[in-house]
Formats: sequence, C-alpha cells, structure tokens
Amino acid sequence: MSRYVFGPIASRRLGASLGVDLVKAKTCSLDCIYCEAGATTVHTLNRSEAVPVDAVIAELRNVLGGEPPKIDFVTFSGAGEPTLNSRIGDVIRFLKTEFPRYPVCLLTNGCGLFDPALRRELAGLDVVIPSLDASNEAEFQTVNRPAAGLTFAMLLDGLRAFSRESTAKIWLELFVVPGVNDSDASIARFAEIVRSLRIDKIQLNTLDRPGVLDWVIPAPPETLGKFVRALSPIVPVETAARRNAPPEPGAELVRTEMVCRILELTAKRECTAEELAREVEAELPVVEANLARLTAAGMLRLIRRSDGTFYKRRA
Repeated sequence: MSRYVFGPIASRRLGASLGVDLVKAKTCSLDCIYCEAGATTVHTLNRSEAVPVDAVIAELRNVLGGEPPKIDFVTFSGAGEPTLNSRIGDVIRFLKTEFPRYPVCLLTNGCGLFDPALRRELAGLDVVIPSLDASNEAEFQTVNRPAAGLTFAMLLDGLRAFSRESTAKIWLELFVVPGVNDSDASIARFAEIVRSLRIDKIQLNTLDRPGVLDWVIPAPPETLGKFVRALSPIVPVETAARRNAPPEPGAELVRTEMVCRILELTAKRECTAEELAREVEAELPVVEANLARLTAAGMLRLIRRSDGTFYKRRA
C-alpha cells in the first residue's frame, strides 16, 4: 500500500492525475476558511523533510516503472502545502530525469514563492496552480489566516517573481468568498494584480463542499459574472461550475483497503482519527491523510465538539 503516492484520480483540470503527498495532514502555511480538507493542524512557514523523500521516490519508481500508467499528470497535492517539504526539488528532478514523459504539476498556495531558493527548486515543472484569494492584507487575514510572519505583500511579491522567472504554465486559482473579497473595490484590485502577473489563465472557484467555517457560502452566479467581466479582458477565465447532479460522493477516490475500512467504521459511529488509526492498525499521519481526502471528496463529515474532532460517513 502506498503512503505518499495516490490515484490516479480523475481531475477536472488535469485529466487522470497521479497524486504525490509531500507533507503530513494537515500541514500548511495557511488555514483557509473554505478548505475542504479541514482546519490546519501544523500551521507553519518552516520547511523540512516533512515525509521521507527517499520513500516517496521509491513509491514513484514502483508505480511509474512498470507498465506505464495511463495518466496525464503527476501532481503534487494531498493533505497540505507541498512546497513545505524541503526536498521537493529532488522529487521534481527525479521525475524529469527518470520519467520525463509525464508532465508534472504543482498545486500550491503560493506563499513560499517569495523565497528565491524555492523558486529555483521548482524549475522543471510543467504546470503550476497557485492560489490568490485576497486583494489586500485584510482579506488575506480573513480568508487565508496565514502563519505568523507571512504577509500579503510577501505572497504577491513571490507570485510576481515566479511568474517572471518560471517557464511553467501558470493557472491562477481565485476563490470567491461572499462578503469578504467580492466587492467592486476588491474586484478592481484583483484586476490590477492580475495585470502584474504572467499567467495563462484563471480558474474562478467558490464553495462547493463544506469548508472550515459554517458561515462561508457559495458565491451566486451574478457575482462570479462580475469577476469574469473584469478579468477576462486581461486573461482567459474558467468558472468551476457547481455540480447540478453530482456523481456518487468519492467516486474519484481510490478505494484501498484502509479507505474501505474507514468508511465502514464511520458509517456505524462517529470516530476520531486516533480511534481509526487503532482500528485499521496504521500510523496516525497516514490515516489523517486519508481522512483529509475522504472529507474533501464529500464522503465524510467533519464534526468538531468540545470533546474532540470526529468523522462520520455522509448518508
């Protein structure tokens, strides 16, 4: 059973994507109010070898080195911010050296791009999908809740520098939170920011599944339309439409033995991550990573109470 490589999963943007998880759940430099993977538990800007990269490379070699899988991308994603792993550059170089036929994509919050060393490590990527959910510091603090020491100016400076230096395609993901970053003034500021970036397109998103805070709601079509009208003269804009007739929740998730057992247990009762780790006889970080994916896929409901955090399978 792979611990760090998962999929392939069907992705709206990337086709068949083989996921690579480089951090433990949920390690991130942001604690975004809309995150479908739940609240950040390790809130940090500090980079480290969060998971053993040699083991990640061994898993990738095992998956990619046999009969070539039918995938469109290898994607750094998963349970947190991939660039917090200090050896992400080693994995990129491995993939581009030993398996150059597979395009490599990075999903990132973009907050580490102010660091020139990180920008150099990311050389060789084919597609980068960074996030921009704020047009000023106040919105950044409200929507993204950054780790101590991280500012909106640092994020913006990093995005601008990366967009100038990188040869990768850059698809900017912009998440609309009604009442926070959707005013006419906000939209005008977003337009000015986008003009300062070298990007290929914008993916406009809003809430699709429950986030961290209950008051976050989806943006109405008319609001998304305002963004499209303001931004599309600058760069192509794609709007991620909400599902009218969703498929079975979690249909894209690989059903490993552990996932099936987690779903079986949480269908019967509410469980904590620690309880599930004992039941499935696995290390807690591995279980937490699977819980994050199941929650993001809409298969589990996150329940926070004074006595702990619980997971329950959705009916």
